[in-house]
Amino acid sequence: MCAFVTFVVLKIKYPNMEIRLYVDYISSMIRKILLTIFAILLVALIAATLFVYVQIKPGGDIDAFSQYEVNDTGAPSDSQVKVTFFGVSTLLLDDGETQILIDGFFSRPPVLQALFKEVESDTVVIDQIVTDYHMDRVKGVFVTHSHYDHGFDVAYVTRRTGATLYGSLSTLNIGRGGNVPENQLELYQPYEDIQIGKFSIRVIPTIHSPDNALKDDGVLIEAPLSQPAKIEAYSEGGSFDFYIQHNGHTIFIKPSPNYEEGVLDTLQADVVMLGIATVVQRGDEWKENYYQYTIGVLNPETVIPLHWDNFLKPVSNHLEMLPRFGNKKGNEDFEFFISRTQADGIDFKILQGMGSVILF
Repeated sequence: MCAFVTFVVLKIKYPNMEIRLYVDYISSMIRKILLTIFAILLVALIAATLFVYVQIKPGGDIDAFSQYEVNDTGAPSDSQVKVTFFGVSTLLLDDGETQILIDGFFSRPPVLQALFKEVESDTVVIDQIVTDYHMDRVKGVFVTHSHYDHGFDVAYVTRRTGATLYGSLSTLNIGRGGNVPENQLELYQPYEDIQIGKFSIRVIPTIHSPDNALKDDGVLIEAPLSQPAKIEAYSEGGSFDFYIQHNGHTIFIKPSPNYEEGVLDTLQADVVMLGIATVVQRGDEWKENYYQYTIGVLNPETVIPLHWDNFLKPVSNHLEMLPRFGNKKGNEDFEFFISRTQADGIDFKILQGMGSVILF
């Protein structure tokens, strides 16, 4: 249509021009337009590629804090507990007799699969980890909430280890979808102490971290969830913290960085393990309140950060911080907690992927 209009205009303006010249002029004009469009699209593509590249880069450098990293390779003895970190908030607690697993997320599908495909547990990866870390004594799997970065692999892990899966209705429906027998499923009874070996685990309801990207706080998984499935099928379904006692010592585990005034005032913990990512970007008042209503009231001797790593990359012995699109102030989060714990005389320790610490 544009070429026809141009031809008509030229014909009126230059009635004696040869048809060949009209065609040459219009062809030249079209080439210039196409080249301009191509150049604009190329610049836009380069800009978009650079933006994506920057956004998927780590939002901080975990190696800047290597002096706080610990890795105890020995076995626990007497009343000790060995804790091994597999990223996010997947933790193996082992006292040499009994093992407790917090969460179960080992598959960690990469970003394109997680965003655009149905995914399923990587049983090869899980089997290797279960074998390497001798998870033949896991008696309980406790899930903090049902998002995929916490509960994705718990059905297979429960079947593989023969443990009992403890969780919300949503978590138990992940188990049912993965063919976990009903006699291996236990619904949470908040504030009741569950005795497993020498471990006593108290489940404390809490709230998910603010600005949940999926906007599914409190949304339940109401039917058995089988794999493969989209990650958004793993809705939050209720969030929980854990107060764990063992031979007179206490551990408090809080993966989601959020707080409620007064909830923890009656508790004390020797060790606090808590999510720290995105805390700084919520502002000075919020981060101080978070610190005070968790570490401040629990008064621990040791603090260990959780949920700081990029769970869109495989679990390894060198995890990266969350990408910039998830948390662009990763270093500042660590600097804040290191500064505050040092001022309070608290030992701050970092566990890298598959790293361990022997407590007590």
